Amino acid sequence: MRHKTISRFASLIFLVPALAMAGLKPGSVVIYTDGDVEKLVEQNQEWSLWEDQRNRRYKRSYLPYFPVLEYRRFKEAPSGYDQFVPDISAVELKPFSSRESVKFSLTRKDLIKGTRSRLWRCSYAGQSSYRLSKQDLVTQDYSCTRYVMDKLHTQKFREKLVVSYSPTLNLVVKQVKTNRRGKETHVAVKRILTPERATAKRIARTVYKLHTSR
Repeated sequence: MRHKTISRFASLIFLVPALAMAGLKPGSVVIYTDGDVEKLVEQNQEWSLWEDQRNRRYKRSYLPYFPVLEYRRFKEAPSGYDQFVPDISAVELKPFSSRESVKFSLTRKDLIKGTRSRLWRCSYAGQSSYRLSKQDLVTQDYSCTRYVMDKLHTQKFREKLVVSYSPTLNLVVKQVKTNRRGKETHVAVKRILTPERATAKRIARTVYKLHTSR
């Protein structure tokens, strides 16, 4: 990642210990192990809106395992998608409800390609922990599988997501994605920065170290 793509966040963020925050405030920035940088733009009890270093925006549900609600690209021709279910409360898992597993059909409305449905199966996988800034965060873990039904009504695997969610930060801190070929992609939170103070040098140095340490 080039330094100039992240320097625009410089006046907005400040590195602090993870447990010093009760959730994240708008303007907070998260740096991931793959070098991506995302800023929290807006949030409420139903969703949070994030913007990355490429000006792409992601609206995410309060349910940490639920697929992205809305995705938009801004520098090119209008593109993106919306994803929804008739009643999101019907797909709540622990600790949001008493359910431990759920199946649902997700409607994906692409601004260019049109509308189609996606089948998901999600389950609650219990608690674990994630170490961030020398502190251990308790996480709620979930496993979700997307599949399709063929003409013989047999399920065919498409992708799997395993996420670890920190209630303290109100943030997914780790995700493992497996595609239909079995290839895994691991992404986790590396640094959290708040809106108060920071320098472009510190942010650029953090991302640079991530790249050189791979």
